[in-house]
Amino acid sequence: MALKNSIDADLAAKRLAAWLSTKIPDAQDVTVTDVHVPGAGGLSNETVLFTAEWTQGGARTTQGLVARVQPEGPGVFPRYDLRKEAAVIKALGENSQVPQPKLYFHEDDPAVFGAPFLVMERIDGRVPADDPPFTAAGWVLDLTPEQRERMWHNSIDVLARIHSVDWRELGLDFLDTAEHHSGLDAGLANWRRTFEWAAEGKPNPTIEAALDWLEDHRPSGDQPKVLNWGDARIGNIIFSDGLIPAGVLDWEMVVLGSPEQDLGWWLFMMRHHTEGIGLPLPEGIPDRDATVDYYQSVSGYRPQNLDYYEALAGTRLAILTLRAAHLMIAAGLLPPDSAMGLSNPATHLVAQLVGLPAPDAAVSSYIGNR
Repeated sequence: MALKNSIDADLAAKRLAAWLSTKIPDAQDVTVTDVHVPGAGGLSNETVLFTAEWTQGGARTTQGLVARVQPEGPGVFPRYDLRKEAAVIKALGENSQVPQPKLYFHEDDPAVFGAPFLVMERIDGRVPADDPPFTAAGWVLDLTPEQRERMWHNSIDVLARIHSVDWRELGLDFLDTAEHHSGLDAGLANWRRTFEWAAEGKPNPTIEAALDWLEDHRPSGDQPKVLNWGDARIGNIIFSDGLIPAGVLDWEMVVLGSPEQDLGWWLFMMRHHTEGIGLPLPEGIPDRDATVDYYQSVSGYRPQNLDYYEALAGTRLAILTLRAAHLMIAAGLLPPDSAMGLSNPATHLVAQLVGLPAPDAAVSSYIGNR
């Protein structure tokens, strides 16, 4: 979890310049400048923004790039698979209408950053914030209600586009295995294992009961199997002028599964960023029912069992928040006796969704603590 990016910008510039000189054919006089390491990132990989310049064939080239670096130490997930992410980004970028940054390199050698990393095109644009969330502050609240509605609809268009790709034709059939948690059964088993790892032997009544509920109430019948973004939320989209999605980010949790799995995560994250932290839905952003109706209109697919998939999404987020709490305590960002892993917006919302008692402790969150 990128609680606080730990990469040294000056050292990264020197190492990146040396590394790029070995990767770009016939490149000379490679320099790296304008290195920016955001103070806090998402829930896992670290991000490094930089500008590279080099001479090739007598011409000087300048390129804005971004490195996505696997955590060097403990992370929010038990394991990371940048090769999987790279394959998905490359396939979508080259063979679909899903907007993706161009993938230039995948590097396994930890010499540059201490961990494997990807280097991609840097796309100009704006991203709705997570901390504080865009529902509390930032440029999204400066938009008109009509602009926020257009931004939302444009985002759901992209979600439907992801679900419509032929993943077999794109060469992503390697995802169709239990190893990559394809399908609901494998996914539930993976999240139970992830909880057991994240809990470190300590009880968490809400998550344990929610996992049991999900097992007992799983939908019957065959489920469609589409490409799932995994972390489907508006905060993982880069918007260009006109509020057009220019890049879809963060494929760490990509799986094959039903469309409802992504849509449930989208709806739960919106609930988390409003009801979960005591904020209203910004005017113009469609509510749950309107979002589902719009998704159906553009995808041609009628979602089923969304209450179940929202509960699944909330349980997933609660597990990740539990892991984040342990990491934040270890990093000194939370006191040793913090109850964030037990009582946070995700666990309270999940309890409400599946009919459990609310956690007893006061609610605390990663928001504002990283």
